[in-house]
Amino acid sequence: MLDLSPPTIPAEHHAQRACNAYLVHGAVHEISGQAENIDGDLLDKLIQRRLKRLERVLSAHGGTLVKLLGRGLLASFRSPEAALIGACEMQRRCAAIPQLADTQMALKIGIHATMGKRLTPHTMDPAEATAARLSELLGESGIVISETVIEGLPSGLQEKFTPVANEGSAIAAYSVDWNAIPMQNTPLQATNEHEATEKHTSLRDARIVLRQGTRRYNFDSRQHVISFGRDPSCDMAIGSPKVSRQHCRIIYHQGHYVLVDLSTNGTYVYFEDGQEIRGQKSMLQLSGKGRISFGQGWQDNSPHSFAFEIITPT
Repeated sequence: MLDLSPPTIPAEHHAQRACNAYLVHGAVHEISGQAENIDGDLLDKLIQRRLKRLERVLSAHGGTLVKLLGRGLLASFRSPEAALIGACEMQRRCAAIPQLADTQMALKIGIHATMGKRLTPHTMDPAEATAARLSELLGESGIVISETVIEGLPSGLQEKFTPVANEGSAIAAYSVDWNAIPMQNTPLQATNEHEATEKHTSLRDARIVLRQGTRRYNFDSRQHVISFGRDPSCDMAIGSPKVSRQHCRIIYHQGHYVLVDLSTNGTYVYFEDGQEIRGQKSMLQLSGKGRISFGQGWQDNSPHSFAFEIITPT
């Protein structure tokens, strides 16, 4: 009989597992029982729309795209918590896409740890095959992780998982209701500031760094639009009652970052030189360093307040 009690991982066992990365295998598929003769072009558009949302999650949650898989992708995260929160955000963003009556789409995700130091799109890490198999253990959709991943999670998150039968494999598997994981943003996982800076020195264009407490989010010019708001589909989802569902966008255009407010309560920008501007349904160019607050004035350690820095190439 399957033991349904939460897994208990001895504290001393955590130090025995040193993983280089945590792989997230996400696969989009049409739910069984729907129309058999789905138009191929329509199906491809539905899949690609979801894959684009999955890729946007990586930018905001410190993930790295390893490879595209036709109907899915393989991504790498530096920590098990970042991988889990990123996977939950992927599910939320896909769930926010309206479904067609005869073409229902779902997302399956599997997460497993790898010891591979260099992941490339040209080879298959053994952990990739395991993550793919884990993603198939549930029916229509869900998130399944291996015991190796759950060992590195905080105890509060471990308690939210339920064992799943994984017949024919020695790897213990666990599922989680992604709605039960609090929505939050995770920092870009870099070992130190030098590593994060060095990673971007080859970029020819500007980039923007957002900070919220100890969390750090890097966006380079490849992401031309960064969306903010209460809607879970936003790149930076903000859980504050004074923030509009689609509150604001920061757009990269011709070497500059422009803030475009779309909200009812406005966006507050505080520049390093002391200048303060409240924008409401207006545009404002960002430069240097400063602070941004959505829907109300600046408050330290608030979900609606971020520090920003525009980094230009030298």
